[in-house]
Amino acid sequence: MNIMKKIYNIFLAITVLGIGSCSLDPDPTTFLSDSNFFSTAEETNSAVLHSYQAMTFLDYLRPYMNIPTTASEEAFPKEGEGLNINQFEEWNVDDRNQNLEQFFRLSYVGLNRANTVIEKTKEASYDESLRAKYHGEGLFLRAWHHFMLVRLFGSTPLRVSAVDQLDEVRGIPDASIEEVYTLIQSDLKEAINLLPIQREGGRADRVAAQALLSKVYITMASARQSGSPGYEWVSDADTFYGLASEMASAVINGQSEYTFDPDLLNIYNVAEPQSFNGPEHIFFIPQDRNGLVEGEFSKLSKFFIPADTPTTSFLADGTATHGGFGVYVSELPFLASFDNTDRRKTELIVNELFDENGVSSWTPSGGESAPFSRKYIDPKFIGDNTSTHPYLLRFTDILLIYAEAEGPSAEGYTAVNRVRQRAGLPDLTPGLSITDFRDKIIEERSFELAFEANRLYDLRRTNTVESVLQDIYGKVIVNNPYFYPIPAIERQLNPTN
Repeated sequence: MNIMKKIYNIFLAITVLGIGSCSLDPDPTTFLSDSNFFSTAEETNSAVLHSYQAMTFLDYLRPYMNIPTTASEEAFPKEGEGLNINQFEEWNVDDRNQNLEQFFRLSYVGLNRANTVIEKTKEASYDESLRAKYHGEGLFLRAWHHFMLVRLFGSTPLRVSAVDQLDEVRGIPDASIEEVYTLIQSDLKEAINLLPIQREGGRADRVAAQALLSKVYITMASARQSGSPGYEWVSDADTFYGLASEMASAVINGQSEYTFDPDLLNIYNVAEPQSFNGPEHIFFIPQDRNGLVEGEFSKLSKFFIPADTPTTSFLADGTATHGGFGVYVSELPFLASFDNTDRRKTELIVNELFDENGVSSWTPSGGESAPFSRKYIDPKFIGDNTSTHPYLLRFTDILLIYAEAEGPSAEGYTAVNRVRQRAGLPDLTPGLSITDFRDKIIEERSFELAFEANRLYDLRRTNTVESVLQDIYGKVIVNNPYFYPIPAIERQLNPTN
């Protein structure tokens, strides 16, 4: 049974109050005292799964994709789409934005659940290896949520203990960006020491913690190097480039459970559970077309597929697909920025669909009918239900972090050229300066990780939001491009700030 079915079939009898600097968990369960829960490994495992479940709520999943997809140059939202999603495309985001409200609240729900696990696994009496594993997973999840929050909002309330009394909900001041990063680093270092290398699709292991820490370090290094707002406190960019290289190398060279997939299309194959838990996939939110409710199954593919596509159709290679909602409309200038021979364009961007007889049944007609990404297609869909899911941490992401951190060394060139060769492109020009080389890596990431909810964060950490989105793509940036406002409702609930 996969992790999502375990999560949804489990009866978790535990008191959990989640907060979004102050919002209560949307589904508190049966009340039991601490003395009669967390006493066994089985009970604790249930609590750990409950912690992961926070990331399957629609209020988490959809903003996770909505925000960076429409804020970057990759796509714009269809007209009339709700939750103020248009504000990200228009770069005029206010503190009433519903995407931000939902994501902020559910991130703190996740933090509270992670903190509960952390606290209850400090001195558990069952098998020590399991105790360490569960404790490490809690630390990883706490780091994950804080990292997402600090990249979106900057200064934000830290949550380092579980909330189990109503009088603990209010009055949490914002922590500085430096304080948030200090805790993230500490949590991930401890998690690395505790977690085994153990692939369990949808759960974090040591490699996931190493991968996430490499992203933390490269964010700190590049933000300091580029002068990105909010990172003046980072002591020295070169130090953190070195740490990013070391941690990414541990992922690339220090284990064999996760590897570079030479088959580009296989990375996005979700036909069978073993395929979407393939060699590249270090950490992801597992969703299964056989699930009972959305969140357990996914509709993500329909967000990318235009609304005017047929109910059932086929790609040129015979892969079946379905109609869509067309929430994300691919930006044609972005698609044009790919090299015309790049397999990530020729094989992963869909320009035509066919009926069962091989006759063309759809081509983009303009406006909101545009070419779309193949990354989110499930050929075994059941109605609206698919097994597609966000790709949170995958091997090639970390390989490119390693290249960026290394700079134009032999190792850096080898890493990026593996990615380019898979895409059918020539090797990167040799002899580049360190600045030009790293700029090329960021560009390579824009092609490799397109539509995977990474680009916004790369633009922010390299201090290039304006120079790319405004100067190249003509967007008008109205408000702060580097941090979104914390939702007004949270400020009302948390009057200390």
